[in-house]
Amino acid sequence: MESTNKMADEPVKKLLLSMGIPIIFSMLLQALYNIVDSAFVSNMKGCGEVALNALTLAFPVQMLMVAIGIGTGVGVNALIAQCLGQNDRQRASHSAGNALFLGFIIYFVFFDIWFIWNGFLCQKPKS
Repeated sequence: MESTNKMADEPVKKLLLSMGIPIIFSMLLQALYNIVDSAFVSNMKGCGEVALNALTLAFPVQMLMVAIGIGTGVGVNALIAQCLGQNDRQRASHSAGNALFLGFIIYFVFFDIWFIWNGFLCQKPKS
C-alpha cells in the first residue's frame, strides 16, 4: 500500500474543510458548555449571583491556561515534526522529553499561582 502526502496532494479548500470543521465543532462545544454551565449556576438558590460572578472571573483564567497549553503543544508538535522530517530521532526524543518537562513546569506555575491566590481570597476578615 502506497502512502500519500495529503498536505501536498489534496486541494486547499478540501483540506481546510476537513481540518477546520473539527476545530470549529470543538470551539462550539466549549462555548455551549460555558453557556449551559452559566445557566445552571445562575439558577442556584441563595448564591446564584455570587456563583455566576465566580464563573465569570474564572473563565479568562481558564482560557489563558488553555491558550498556553495549546500554544505549547502546537510549538512542540512543529519542532518534533521538523526533527522527524530531518530523520533526527535523537533530537525529536530530546524535544519530546523537554516538552514533558515544560508541561510539568507550566503545571506547577499555575498550581503555585492558584495556591497563593486561593490563600489570599480565603482569608477570614479580621473582626
